[in-house]
Amino acid sequence: MSARRAICVSRDEGVRRVVGGALEAAGFEVHNTPTIAALLEHPVEAVAVIVDKATRQAEGELLPKLPKPVIIVGDDLDDDGLITLMLEAPVSHVVKDPEDRDLGITSEKLASGDVFGLEKYLAASVEVNERVLATDTDKRHAVDEVCAWAEAVGARRPVLHRLRGVVDELLMNALRTSAQGDVRSIPGGAILRFANDDAMLAISVSDRYGTLRQHDVVEHVRRARVERGRPQIDTESGGAGLGLYLVLANVASLVVNVMPGEQTEVVCLFDLAKPTKRGAVTSGVRSLHVFHRTAS
Repeated sequence: MSARRAICVSRDEGVRRVVGGALEAAGFEVHNTPTIAALLEHPVEAVAVIVDKATRQAEGELLPKLPKPVIIVGDDLDDDGLITLMLEAPVSHVVKDPEDRDLGITSEKLASGDVFGLEKYLAASVEVNERVLATDTDKRHAVDEVCAWAEAVGARRPVLHRLRGVVDELLMNALRTSAQGDVRSIPGGAILRFANDDAMLAISVSDRYGTLRQHDVVEHVRRARVERGRPQIDTESGGAGLGLYLVLANVASLVVNVMPGEQTEVVCLFDLAKPTKRGAVTSGVRSLHVFHRTAS
């Protein structure tokens, strides 16, 4: 039963209600507890522990004592305390809005161990496009193709602009970059996949390195906050040095799936919904996830 149980740690009845509703709709039993200290005193087996921002701020020093993984809800990546916890790895998932469907999807992935595939973030039976790329020419054609496809499915101009930069950045990284900035072929190439439903547009880029670590991802988040839009590419990490400055500022959600030594998949989600009454298009990542799967 613990494989379908999640724990919500919060004193806030509103947070408990929202988190409980989201997880119960995804088929999980939800156990509520008011504090991390209470959970440590009376442990409960579960697939994940969901902690709200207030609890994280009040009891952050106890988070490393919790069994992983920990999902923080109602928080954001502009908080130094949260960044520190993610660098130290007790926290591997952040969902800004606990009503976001990412919470249920994340819990399902943790329960099943099946972490790869952008399909998990879209409605059932979507058509997924896939391309295998090996050269700079392949990359240029793929970026143009993805942008043409996105425009055809209804992506607005601001989304198209963001999408082009993100796809180019991820492919450049996956194909590797020489000191001169030239893309070189690698055995097996990179895999680009893209699909959409009525609400979301998803793209993923995979390589065969499996070297990206949570610390790498969060360190880029930290540096992005400090450097504010001065992108740099790490050319020496063999596929692990994502230029996440640009990516993080331009996606709704960023998901990194890793099987160490075998595969890295980066999934980026973009909103297809129309602008709000204020006319603004949401920018900046609102959920971040790092999944590590070991070979069975």
